[in-house]
Amino acid sequence: MASNAQLGKIILLIAIAVFFYYFFWVAILPFMILDEGNPILSLFPPLKYAFIVPTVFGVICLGGIAVFSFYHIWSITAQSKRA
Repeated sequence: MASNAQLGKIILLIAIAVFFYYFFWVAILPFMILDEGNPILSLFPPLKYAFIVPTVFGVICLGGIAVFSFYHIWSITAQSKRA
């Protein structure tokens, strides 16, 4: 079992790798002049997904935060009415 420090380092490395992959996909790849058969293009999905995927994850995260908040607000309000 990994210690918390090792686990934190692994998570940090994964986050940095994802950031650089996304940065290259969105900020650099569209401005490169590449042929359709170039093997670099096979490593990345179409550019339209570069904006759809983070939007979907953002909506899911904000929805989860909203549900969590409303649940706790409702439970506190229900407890105060019983008392």
